[in-house]
Amino acid sequence: MRLRRSSTAPTLPVRSLRPALLAGGLLALVAGWSPAQAAPAVDDAGAKSLAASLKKDLPRWFPPPTEDGEGIGFEWQGEATVKPAGDHYDVALPRLSAEDAEGTLFDIGTVLLSVTPKDDGQYGVSITLPGAIKVQNLDDNDEYVDAATISIGKQSFTSTWSGTLETLLAVDAAYSDIAVAAADGKGKVSIASMTMVQDLKPETGSGGATLWSGPAAFAFGGLSVLDDKNKELVRIGGVTAEAAYTRVDLTKVSALQKLSEQAAAKGVAPTSGELLPKLQGMFGGITGTLRLSNLSVVNPEDGTTVTLGQFAFRSGLADLDQALSTVSLGFEARDFAMSPSPAPAAFTPRTMEMKLSVAKLPNAALWKAFGELAKAAEAEEAPPKKGGKPAKAPAGPAPADLAMQQAMAAMGEAGTELRIDALNLDTPATAGTATGALRVAAPAAFGVTGGATVLLRGIDAAVKAMQPAPGAKPDKETQDLLGGLAMIQALGQAGKDDSGADIRSYKIEVTEMGQLLLNGADMSPLLAGGGEPAEQPKKK
Repeated sequence: MRLRRSSTAPTLPVRSLRPALLAGGLLALVAGWSPAQAAPAVDDAGAKSLAASLKKDLPRWFPPPTEDGEGIGFEWQGEATVKPAGDHYDVALPRLSAEDAEGTLFDIGTVLLSVTPKDDGQYGVSITLPGAIKVQNLDDNDEYVDAATISIGKQSFTSTWSGTLETLLAVDAAYSDIAVAAADGKGKVSIASMTMVQDLKPETGSGGATLWSGPAAFAFGGLSVLDDKNKELVRIGGVTAEAAYTRVDLTKVSALQKLSEQAAAKGVAPTSGELLPKLQGMFGGITGTLRLSNLSVVNPEDGTTVTLGQFAFRSGLADLDQALSTVSLGFEARDFAMSPSPAPAAFTPRTMEMKLSVAKLPNAALWKAFGELAKAAEAEEAPPKKGGKPAKAPAGPAPADLAMQQAMAAMGEAGTELRIDALNLDTPATAGTATGALRVAAPAAFGVTGGATVLLRGIDAAVKAMQPAPGAKPDKETQDLLGGLAMIQALGQAGKDDSGADIRSYKIEVTEMGQLLLNGADMSPLLAGGGEPAEQPKKK
């Protein structure tokens, strides 16, 4: 890996150039210049102090290139200028450049700040990025050539920064007319608008500590990707990412950040004994949702198109600071279409939905198990001492195995459950739903007991409609599909729903003895390759 050379072109890899990421580092610089409680007067002495803090901390938060050329290296040219301006300071940072390990350069330029001291060690900070950022790559002769330009139309970034906690408490940002255009005019990525918001509010925790809760969101709209012939490959109407934080201990977040800095300075990773105590109890919960609308993708090679009206992915962690917690995730999609379609139109999904959760997780026992597993992994990776004899394996189960056994026992006592809260699929010809749960049971053969119920509608009608006319033979695709549907029919139990429509039901059970039952019939022999399943019990 070659060493980076000095360049007057400020640079940062596109994948790393995110206003929020850059803002976080710049705001952290202000934290080193930290009046205690009441907001001080804005004067020349304060400007001198802030300038000195920036000179000291800029290289720490945005480090220069390393000798091995790994990661991203930043280069600051000159010194920051700080001027009092009424109730705030106008700050112009030194010209900034950055380079990644592959030699991609980003000419960021001069970033402007407006810093307003507030009470309790907080600051109002506004950030303005350069309107154009040049991107350069290395050519075959190891020379830099223009590759693209990143442009920002209108922009606004205002925030509240806690110098004490070194954390953003509030953000309100908006950008418009963002584009990454190839230097030769062949290819472009454009975003019509992008917004970021966050608003954390304090609350008193059970132990008297100040905790923080609140929402955060990021969104962009009107994304378009053009290929080298300037034909549109991808279009997205909008993407929104939302999160809600519950009972966050920002003092632990700050401690974790400091531990990371100390470990990086020493060139060693933190141990589990240092890391886990700071992670445990860091927050009570977090939920997140990612929404996408009006997606359109075109394959330029064969003209295949894919469209999706709506897609949403959700995940969450709840009550991590309580005795029992819950983990959840799920997705839903609507208005999917593909042309040409790989499946018959009648069986192409129109809507899909899945919601899964793991409930009643014993937090204390799982944290203990994580700690034991981490210690066991560290012990295995530790190099042997010089001249020392290999340590004898301890009698009994290995520490990692013992930790897993204890975790399973704790989950059994707590009644931990893996739940299918919803599983729905709808096509023009058929529809299906599923719900159920598996409960951890340490004495059980599979370690769990429980089951699920699946209901399918429209299978019988679809099979009837697909039958060929008398004397005609179905094509291979239809024949294979009919064979699969016939198997599904045979395994299901016929019935009718409340509206009188035909349905097939599938009740799946996992017993403590290790049986897998389908509508009462033991499927274990079939799954083990030992023969036919037991006969289904008949309805009385």
